[in-house]
Formats: sequence, structure tokens, C-alpha cells
Amino acid sequence: MTSSLHRRWLYAILASYVVLASIYSIVTPLFEASDELWHYPMVKYMADNSLQLPPQDPANPAPWRQEGSQPPLYYMMAAVLTGWIDTSDMDRVRRVNPHADIGIVRPDGNANMMVHRIEAEIFPWHGTTLAVHIARFFSVALGLGTVVVTYLLAREIFPEQLVIALGAAALNAFIPMFLFISGSVNNDNLSNFLGNILTLLVVRLLKTRTLPNWRLYALLGVCSGAGLLAKLNLGFFMPVIALGLLILTVRLRNWRPLVVGGLISGGLTIIIAGWWYWHNWQLYDDPTGLNMFLQMVGRRAVFANMAQIWSERHSFTQAYWGFFGGVNVPLPEALYLAFNIIGGLGLLGAFVFVVYTLGRRQWSIDRWIPAAITLIWPMVTFLSYLRWTAETPASQGRLIFVALSAISMWMVAGWLWWIPKRVQAYATGLIVLFFGAVALITPFAVIAPVYAQPPQESPAQTLQTTFSTANDANGEIALTASDVETKSALPEDYVYVNTSWQIEQPFTADWSLFAHLVSADGVIIWQRDVYPGQGTLATSDLAVGRSWQNLIAIPLPNTAYAPMTLDVVVGWYNLQTGERLTLPDGDETYKIGSVDVEPRPDTEQLGVPNPIRVNFDKQIELVGYELSDLSPEAGDTVELTLYWRGLHKLDTDYKVFANIIEPQTLTKYAASDGMPVNWQAPTTTWAAGTIIKDTHTLPLDPNAPSGIYETQIGLYSQGEDGTIQRLRIVTGDGGMANDYMTMTRVRILSAGTP
Repeated sequence: MTSSLHRRWLYAILASYVVLASIYSIVTPLFEASDELWHYPMVKYMADNSLQLPPQDPANPAPWRQEGSQPPLYYMMAAVLTGWIDTSDMDRVRRVNPHADIGIVRPDGNANMMVHRIEAEIFPWHGTTLAVHIARFFSVALGLGTVVVTYLLAREIFPEQLVIALGAAALNAFIPMFLFISGSVNNDNLSNFLGNILTLLVVRLLKTRTLPNWRLYALLGVCSGAGLLAKLNLGFFMPVIALGLLILTVRLRNWRPLVVGGLISGGLTIIIAGWWYWHNWQLYDDPTGLNMFLQMVGRRAVFANMAQIWSERHSFTQAYWGFFGGVNVPLPEALYLAFNIIGGLGLLGAFVFVVYTLGRRQWSIDRWIPAAITLIWPMVTFLSYLRWTAETPASQGRLIFVALSAISMWMVAGWLWWIPKRVQAYATGLIVLFFGAVALITPFAVIAPVYAQPPQESPAQTLQTTFSTANDANGEIALTASDVETKSALPEDYVYVNTSWQIEQPFTADWSLFAHLVSADGVIIWQRDVYPGQGTLATSDLAVGRSWQNLIAIPLPNTAYAPMTLDVVVGWYNLQTGERLTLPDGDETYKIGSVDVEPRPDTEQLGVPNPIRVNFDKQIELVGYELSDLSPEAGDTVELTLYWRGLHKLDTDYKVFANIIEPQTLTKYAASDGMPVNWQAPTTTWAAGTIIKDTHTLPLDPNAPSGIYETQIGLYSQGEDGTIQRLRIVTGDGGMANDYMTMTRVRILSAGTP
């Protein structure tokens, strides 16, 4: 390949990236990119307050939430770029969907985190919309820098193989998730650029055969200081820089790289970033501010062990290749499979290449030392990711993009090193073409349709019923058609409900649609609350005559009691006030049909009610259960019978707890605690595979308020020192979930209720 042709291909890759990333930034509606609904308010606050840092109060989180505890450099830069814009309309543009299924993929949509006012977001942009798009284009530029760094890094490590440099740059440029994040307001874009450029600088440092110029040390210091002021994960790169300076000192047998280089680069790092860490120390007694960040974002209920993290590997790879919106808009599974095969083969090939090259001593030590940095940094990044995701629910592969240049380079090298040189360019071209095609199609075929509002339905000729505000002041909506498509279901199935609605009188407030699955005793077994139009509409925006079809998918819980016939009822309520719309007869719900909940097939012929499989720490399995009364009165006694099976011979006597609790306050109104079968069947006496019928008597508090309660159970051991160790539930994918299990809901009635 001639140098001129090589340059043309490079320019084509860079231009294609800019076009694609710009498309993602324009097609993705405002605040529908990962965490953008919190990142941009941070930008706005700093733009409105002369780049001052915002206050953080976990009890009263501001619109920027945890992002206010992030290092501020990205937000400062975006604020400088957008500070001249009047963004006083942000609350009008940033209208949160309170029922959005963030992090959950539902079959009926409701993925949008915002309810969009289309007229406020269309071109020509102004106000907040203009500011967000300028900040997004700033992110696109940072992403372009990362692609360039990927190319330059591959040229350093594989100088004689230009196809690897082009392939790595193209792979980086065409990963759909990289394009999606690069087209959003997100501080990852700055940290990604700086983390990868630091990798390049250390590689160049280690390739030098003479004492480096002070400018290289200064550049390292500036980039590392900026990195520590961009995101905390770049703090893990500081030891890599120190290692590079130490290696150079040993190799050149000169103290200057370690001492002079350390003083210059370290000094600049402290000068640039130190003030922010001192600020955190003064405010929170924590230089990183990480504890405040975790208070804002929330920790996992139970610290994730390796089994749990391994079970989340699919969501990790999804969010590496492309998982959009609020981690709830996936690509087709076939594409993930293809990406994983291609990427896996690349990484496996890279591993074989490293082993083969080391074994054959084909590379000198001088060549391996800088190359080792491109292996060490991705591993350090991945290990830090594992530690982070063990504490927070953040199993997203995009979090390792800070080492994306090295990862992309080694993937391409892994594909190509064993292929004859005459076909390497063609093989790379085919893979890049595949990635590019997916990247181009995704905004239009995957992202945009999720946020499309439902079309206008034909005017209804007949109405089933109407809902209106209680005081008739304003607002009336008609149910024009309804159908419970699911006639029977098993636990964990979805119950599909199709409804059609029409605005009869305009609303001034935003009302939420609910669909309940209700037992004959009035227990709401499960429910689905959404804004209309699968979450894309707000009633305050809808004119008289606006009609639409509204699919609702109500998930049945894993522990749904069966057999049971449930009524399907719908209604409307105001989330802010709790007020409900009423029917002409004064009722607040309308029955549109029913569904039969059937018990799971008893495939093992165990002869237990409500067959279920819940694995507690691979030791004990709950195989069935029954409850004597789903609607007891306060002061009554309820019997809960659990059917256990030991999975192997146990050497610990576990106790069982069973509680009936109020789900909001977690107040217990009935409890049982002890060894199985009223202390008569210690778990160490169980024979593996034997079914143990374990009945617990739950006396209800006579003062329990009427309402819907939850039943919780679990197993635990108690050490000699009094410490409690609960058994965690093993999920179907091998993960370790909570250390308790929520059973069916019950309704407690007031004493003497007829």
C-alpha cells in the first residue's frame, strides 16, 4: 500500500467517523443517551455559575445527581462552549418520564427517559437544545481524537504493518457504542481520549533510546493532570507512568527519567488536578469524593462476588458493542453474537500471537517493553472495572473505552497475524465493512423507532367508558377499545393488554396509566404504570381528538400464586398528587378482562403446590410453597408452608426467616424465625433430594394498617460470635442475587371487615 493511498484510507475513516458520530448525536433525542439527563445539568450549572462546583446533598439530589461528584474538567470545557446560550428553558425540554424502564428491556417499550416536546427539539435549535447539541459535537471531536490516537498507537507498536493501524482506527471508529457515547454529553469522552493518549505517550517514552526532552515529561504531566481532572478511573494510570519512567531509567542507566521526569510530570499533575482533590478533602474528608458519589448513585444491595459479575457478562459485552438509551435499547441478539465471535477471535488471536512471539523470541526486549504497556493498561482498566461494578450496578463494557485504542489494536492484530499478507487488507476490509454497515443502520433502525410517538388512530365510533377528573374542572379521556390478549399465563410470563384511548377534554396535568392484575380478594398481584403511548406521550400535551393504541405488558412475578384467576383493570392517576381519574359511576378502575394464572408444570412429579425453583447458594432449593390466606385480617394468623430440598448433604444448620412486611417502610407486621419444621428438622439431618415440608405460623399484628404487604423468606446461619450470614439466591445464569426472596403479596384487612 502506497503512502498516499494509506493517507486517503485514513482520512476516509476519520471522515466516516465524524459523519456517523454526528448522525448518532442528532438522531438520539435529547437526554436519551446514557446518563446525559444528569451530565448536561452539571454543564448548565457550571455555565450559569462561573464554573463553580455544585453543592451535593444525598437527601436532596439536584438534577445533576452523582455527576456533581465527578472530576469537573469535561463539564468546565462544555460550559465554556455553551455559556453564551440562554438555557432557562431546560425544565421544559428536560421533562422526565417517571416510569421509564432504565436498565430493563420491556416488550411494550417505555424505554424513553424523557417525554419529548418535538417542537422544542427540531432544527433550527435554540436554548437548551442548542447547548446540548454543541456539547455533543464537542464530544464528537473528543471521540475523533481517540480514533486518531488508536491509529498512532498501532503505528508505534506495528510500524511495518500499516493495515493494522488502519484496521484498528476503523474498528474503533465504527463500534456502535463508541459512536453513541461520542455523540452524547458524557465525561467519558474526555477520559477516553486522555486515557488512550496517555497510553500513546508512555509507549513513545519507552521507545526512545536517548534521554527524553523535557517537553515529553511536560506533556505527560499535562495529560495526566487533565486525566485526573476528567475522571477518577485515570488515577489507575499514574502507576503506569511511574513504571514507564522507572523502566527508562534502568534501561538508560540514568537517574534523570525517574527523578526529573517524575518531578516535571508529577508536579504538573498536582498543579492541574490537585485543587479538586483538596476541595473534596475539605468538604467530605475524602480527596476523591467517591463516597459522596456512591451515596448519590447508590450501591448494590449485596456486594457482587465473582459469580454475580460473571453472570452479567452478557450485559457487559452488550454495552461494549452497543446498548443504547438508558441501557434498555439493545441491538438484535444475532449482532451481539457476531460481534462477540469477531472480537473474541481477535483477542484469542492476540493472546496466541503474544505467546508465539515470546516463545520464538521474534521481538526484542526493546520492542516488547513499550508493547507491554498496551497490554498492561487494558488489564488494569478491566480489573478496576470489576472492583467498581462489584459495588455499583454498572456492568457496562463502555467503561473500559479508556483503553479502547490498545484493545482495538490487539483485536485487529489478533485477526491478521496468522493470515497471509496478500489477503490481510481484504479480511480487514470485510470486517470493517460489517461494523460500518451496522453502525450506519443502527440510528435509524434501532434507536429512532424506540422514541417514535404512536400514530393518530381513526376517530372512535363508540366508547367503552370515560375517565375524568373528580371535580370535572378539566380533562376527560375515553377508553375506545380493549383486549386482554393473554388468556392464560405462567409465573414469569407477560400478560399482554391492548387498549385504545382518545382525548375528549384537554388536560393541564400529566396523568399515568396503570394496569393491575387483581385477585378475587382485591390483592394487586402485579401492575404496570406508564405514561401514555408506551411512555412517549404526556396528557398535558394532547389535544382533543388525539387517539392512540397503547400496548401494555404486565410481568407476572416469579412467585405468582397459582392457580388463580386475576382481573385485569385499568385506570389513571396523577403521580404528583395521588389523585385518580374516575368513571361516570364514581369507580376508579375499569375491568377489561381476566387472565388465568396456571402453576408451572410439576416436571419432577414432586407433588408440591406452586412448583418453583429457587436456589439458595447451591445448597438448598425452594421447590414449592402455599399460603393459608391471601387476605387475612389484622390479628389473624397466617400459615406459610415452604417445600425445601437439600441439594447435597449439609454441614450447617440453617434457620429460616419469614416476614410479612410493608414494602415502603420495611416494617414487619408478622414474623417467624427458626429451624425448619418448628426446630424438628435441622438442615444437617436432611438427606439430599428429600422434600421437607416446613410450615411457619405468622401471627399478624392486630394494629397492622389495612393495605398490600409482601411476604419475604430467606435462610441464614449464625456464628458463635453472633454474626449472621444469609444464603444468597443463585439466578438462572449463575449469578448471586439478593439474600432474601419476595413471595406473593397479601392484603391485610382491618379487623372485623365483612
